[in-house]
Amino acid sequence: MRDIALRQQILTTLLLLLITFGLWAIAEPLLATPAKWLAHALLTLWLPDAIETTIFEPEALLVVTNFADINGIVRQAVPNEDSLALRLNTRLVSYGLPFYAALLWGSRINNPINAFACGLFVLWAAMALGLAAMTAKDLMLVVGEPFLTMAWVPPPAVLAVSYQFSVLLMPTVAPVLVWVLQLRGSPLWKQLENQVAKSQGSA
Repeated sequence: MRDIALRQQILTTLLLLLITFGLWAIAEPLLATPAKWLAHALLTLWLPDAIETTIFEPEALLVVTNFADINGIVRQAVPNEDSLALRLNTRLVSYGLPFYAALLWGSRINNPINAFACGLFVLWAAMALGLAAMTAKDLMLVVGEPFLTMAWVPPPAVLAVSYQFSVLLMPTVAPVLVWVLQLRGSPLWKQLENQVAKSQGSA
């Protein structure tokens, strides 16, 4: 009987994953919009000399830069020149949303709606950081030295690690961390506390 909360959490989460990922596949452009707003604000504040604007597209964020490719040479764009644009796939950073939703709604916690809203804001901020890291990585590869010599641009190694973390780790780690922080006081949390206390008592 002591494992009932854990078994219930696992079974409910697995069932909800099918539902939440299905909804995410359909509604991802809408779900990612707040992260796009935050990414636009972050990029224009952090890299005003490199970023002209952003354009919201379904399943993508189009980042219009202040650089132009003239006969294979990338340099700062001048008026009336076609600027380079980077298309970022928002699904690379948004797939943590359905994962988090399944974890949270599979848990018996107090005020789940408030917790879900707070969790979404945290994950949208994490997604915005991920989109910024993706932009910086693309600028490093496409533009190169003109971008890397700008103020407030980290070294290439930092940009590469930030990109890998944002795409490979953050979409799965961030939802779990948020969920664990919100789990306190739930039946599953109490069960885990009891198991830890018993293991320490028997040691």
